[in-house]
Amino acid sequence: MQYIPIHTRTLTPPQDDLFAVLDESLTDVKDSDVILITSKVVSIHHGCCVQIEGTDKEKLVAAEADGVQYVDYRDKPLTIVHNAFISSAGIDESNGNGYYVLLPESPYDDAKKIWQHLRTKHSVQNLGVIITDSHSLPFRYGAMSIAIGFYGFHPVDSHRGKKDIFGRELKFSSTNIVDSLAAGSAVVAGECDERQPVIVARNVPNLVFIEDDARAELIVKREDDIYRGLFGGFTFKEK
Repeated sequence: MQYIPIHTRTLTPPQDDLFAVLDESLTDVKDSDVILITSKVVSIHHGCCVQIEGTDKEKLVAAEADGVQYVDYRDKPLTIVHNAFISSAGIDESNGNGYYVLLPESPYDDAKKIWQHLRTKHSVQNLGVIITDSHSLPFRYGAMSIAIGFYGFHPVDSHRGKKDIFGRELKFSSTNIVDSLAAGSAVVAGECDERQPVIVARNVPNLVFIEDDARAELIVKREDDIYRGLFGGFTFKEK
């Protein structure tokens, strides 16, 4: 498997044309590639940007988050957005040119539109698209990437019915492919001035391509989550 970073021009807040940048910079797309795109450039495409000057960030974070928990050890709440623990509801100041860059509102829809565009432009049959964002894990320093939207493939590879090296049949084991790909992309994309918001993952094993929205195969309902005990202090918005 190979990760190929794609260098692009700067997408400038508050709004810029992501599809024009993809057409200009992403010139080599092969059948069965997975295209990973950072959420920031998707947000800039939609104009999901708010001027820093005159904006109360704490109120903005609370407005953008799906769930918040206020704690006494930091001045910002813990936040859940797009079914993930993401700091400050994903609001980003870095490379914002005086703007807060918010998360895209509908990353799964964005992934599908990008999938349709690239599939047609490059005349490929099998293609995956992932929208990524940075988050951090408890007990760990450093940011890593997670998928907040995707399209074109099954996100989880089930091992149910297969056998381990000692012949024991597996009943529950599976691999989260989509978030694993997102995590790997962060290593080559960078977090500073690299201008590599697009990554091509090539020759990805165990990937099954489809022409459908498969988010239900990935997302666990809060009431069924083994970590649901951590959600008790959160206040969630009504859907």
